[in-house]
Amino acid sequence: MGEASDHCETTLSHERTWRTTVACLGPVGRFPKAPGTAGSLVAIPMAAYLLYALPLWALALTCLLLMLFAVRCCGKAEQEMGLRDPGCMVLDEWVAIPCCYLGLLWIDPAWQEAFQDSHWGWSIPTLKLHLAVFCLFRVFDIWKPWPVGSAQRWPGGWGVVMDDILAALYVNGVLCLFGGMLV
Repeated sequence: MGEASDHCETTLSHERTWRTTVACLGPVGRFPKAPGTAGSLVAIPMAAYLLYALPLWALALTCLLLMLFAVRCCGKAEQEMGLRDPGCMVLDEWVAIPCCYLGLLWIDPAWQEAFQDSHWGWSIPTLKLHLAVFCLFRVFDIWKPWPVGSAQRWPGGWGVVMDDILAALYVNGVLCLFGGMLV
């Protein structure tokens, strides 16, 4: 990781394009330890706002559009940086976090009401859900159970983004089974 990390830092310092800046979420990708965790953490407030502001169908459409944008952006940034899914590229985590909520909102509309009745997506029940999403997502993104790990081998931006989307599907499964315990 040292050589790739050094090259990532060099790329971030000297050859910054809008794609590498966006793919690394600006300075978030420079977080010295666990930039993927930092990228996931900064996604939570964005997800909270989307959950507060959008109905489920619009949230799902937003997640799809963000995913397609991230695939394209991360694929091009990979080419520009000359690295395969470098650690500093954290747009994929940022895009996957809102996807973690879709299943629970679909099977339990009370959660949609909880977000819409909250203060910009923040209340005690939603705070517990945000914490659960963050922790579960990091576990599945780091552990990479099948097929999460194999998705990383997909070409270009698809490999960068889809492992995180599949980790989000695992989070959805756990939340659909146990999300009611968070209320």
